[in-house]
Amino acid sequence: MRQEFKWTAGLAALLLASCSGPADTPAETDDMSDAAATSDPAPAATDLAANEATDDAADAGALPATDISLSTLVWIDGLPRIADRRVVTQRGLYDNQPAFDGNGGLYFTRETENNQTDIFRLDTASGDAVPVTRTPDESEYSPRPSPDGASVTYIHQAPGGYGGQVYRHMLDGSSTGAAHEYGPAGYYALSADQSQMLLFALTDPLSLRWVNLALDIEAEVTTGLGRALYSAPDGQSAYFTLEHPEGGYIINQFSFDDSAVTPVFRLPGETEDYAVFTNPQGELSWLAASDGTLYYRATQSSWQPVDDLAAMGLTGISRLAVSPGADQLAIVAEE
Repeated sequence: MRQEFKWTAGLAALLLASCSGPADTPAETDDMSDAAATSDPAPAATDLAANEATDDAADAGALPATDISLSTLVWIDGLPRIADRRVVTQRGLYDNQPAFDGNGGLYFTRETENNQTDIFRLDTASGDAVPVTRTPDESEYSPRPSPDGASVTYIHQAPGGYGGQVYRHMLDGSSTGAAHEYGPAGYYALSADQSQMLLFALTDPLSLRWVNLALDIEAEVTTGLGRALYSAPDGQSAYFTLEHPEGGYIINQFSFDDSAVTPVFRLPGETEDYAVFTNPQGELSWLAASDGTLYYRATQSSWQPVDDLAAMGLTGISRLAVSPGADQLAIVAEE
C-alpha cells in the first residue's frame, strides 16, 4: 500500500553524518559477479553521494572543474568504440549532467556567475551552447528533455536553498513552474508520459521516493542509494543503484507499471555511474567507466572493455550519456 510521507527536518546534518542503510535490499542476480550479494542490507549511502548531491544543488562555490567531451560512437561487431572525441566545455568551471534530446541537442548544467548554475543546450553539430535558464540568484541542475521535445525538466533551487523541486520549462516559453510540490530533491527520473517520477530525496537518511503526479500520492521505495538515477529509454521503468555489501554498486529497476523493484546486475569495479540506452540492434544496453576503462554490455551479456579512457587523458569520470540513436557519447571528466 502506498502511503504519504513528509519531508524531515535537519537537512544540514546530511553533510556531517553517514546515513543508515535500507531495511531490505534486493539481492543481486548477475552471474558474472565474483562476489555474490547476500540478503544482508546494503551499506549506507556514503558521504560522497550526499556531498555530490549537495554540490550540484547548493554548494556551487565548491563545485569541481569538469569538462564534457563529445564523441562519435562507432559500432564494430556489435560493440561501441569511441571516435572523433572533442571537448565542448573547456572553461575551468563546472559543466556536468549531460542529457541528449532527440533533435541533435545536449542539455547540461553549467556553473555561471555568482556561483550559481543554469541549464544550457549544446547544438552537437555546431558546438554552440545557449542558455535555457537565466536566473542569476537561483540555480538549476539535472536537466531532462521530455520525450516529445516540448519541455525540459530540471531541479530548481531557490536563493539560499538546499536541494530543490522538479520544475518543468516549456520550450515555447509558455510556462515554467514546479512539476510537483515536494522537495528538497537532488535527482529524479520521469516515466514516458511524465505522470510518475522517482526522486532522490534529500531526507535523513537519503531516500528514493515514488511520486504519482496525476494522483498526487507518493511513497518511499528504499534508502541507501547512489546518485545515478535514470529513466529507461522507453520510459516504462527507471534504474537506480544500491551499494553492494562487498563493494561497488548494483543496478536495480523500478517499474512504473506496478512499482516492482528488480535487481539487474553489478556495475564494474567501484563505479556508481552508468548510461542506459538502446543499441542499434534495439537491445537495452549499458556503458560504464571504471579504472580508466569504458565497459559495455547488453542486458543478456556481460561487461566487456571497449575503450581505454585513460589513454585519452580522461580522469575522474563522473557521468556518461548516450544519444537516442546510440551514435554519440558524452563523457564528464575532471578538467
